[in-house]
Amino acid sequence: MKFLSRFFVMMLAVGVAVPVQAAEDESARTKPKPTRIVNRVAAVVNGRPITSSEVRARLRPYVNELLMLYPQQGGRFNGELVKAKKAVLEELIERELVLSDFEGKGLQMPANAIEEEINRRILMHFNGKREALLENLRASGMTFSEYRDSVRKEVTVGAMRSMRYDRDIPPTPDEIQAEYQATKYDYRDMTKDSVRYQKIFIPVGGTGDPNATMEEQYQFAVELTEGIKRGEISFEDAAMQWSRDEYAQQGGQWPFRNRCDLDVQFANIVFALPKNQVSGPLASPYGFTIVCVQETKRATPPSLNSPGIKARVDDSVRRKKSEQRYREWVKRLRDKAVIRIYI
Repeated sequence: MKFLSRFFVMMLAVGVAVPVQAAEDESARTKPKPTRIVNRVAAVVNGRPITSSEVRARLRPYVNELLMLYPQQGGRFNGELVKAKKAVLEELIERELVLSDFEGKGLQMPANAIEEEINRRILMHFNGKREALLENLRASGMTFSEYRDSVRKEVTVGAMRSMRYDRDIPPTPDEIQAEYQATKYDYRDMTKDSVRYQKIFIPVGGTGDPNATMEEQYQFAVELTEGIKRGEISFEDAAMQWSRDEYAQQGGQWPFRNRCDLDVQFANIVFALPKNQVSGPLASPYGFTIVCVQETKRATPPSLNSPGIKARVDDSVRRKKSEQRYREWVKRLRDKAVIRIYI
């Protein structure tokens, strides 16, 4: 039961929902003490604290996806987690460096700019589901007020950067058009993206052996995936025999589904998978999923003349032009800053 215990502990640590009966059974065996999330200081930049809840809140979506991809964890999981944690902490340190340099200038961000950025993040990272964001914050030990303040800081940093480096000659119409063509899908409503796939879902206990451990069930799903890849069994036959969902008897063939109708972590993974590649097994507390993406459709991007789009494209051009000077400035700030990291 080591695999099962480790999997449940990790899922609970990042706030992923666990089936009630399974959680109760595991609880009865181990009788864990109630978990209390402690909000420690993760780093200090020129006297400005970065809290562990901020790091957890940013890191948790990555952890959830990694747990689905690498349920046994191990070296690949740990390596990806270390990289993600380092990147998150670097972003937060850079934010505090810039805020520290500009402290006292009295810049105030309008409330609507902060709300717009929060809504954009909900759309980008949580399939447009506000409750998914709130669940992420609760599991990270961060209040919505603290999260809003964190977003305010980042929006302020963007404005400060614009004040310092975006005063060059405005982009030409040709530059605007070229940037729009290169980035127009970044401005789309991602919740309207859709995907069509074949899927095999093997629930916990669904391998036919009631005495099989979680690790043995995972290994069964791995062997089934490899058998499909080698052509020893077709995806359709495997789905009809082993899958336990509403499209199992259709050979696991699902119709197009909008991104917003999928679980957030599953959506993030399947939309990034190569076409016609059998992938998995993806793990969750409910079981294991083998999937083969057949087609994805991105939502229609807004036109350049849609409200606010031209201003965002203009800002993107200016940022790219000033990126090198901005990085040099941040390096100078870092060289003279007092930074202490505690995690």
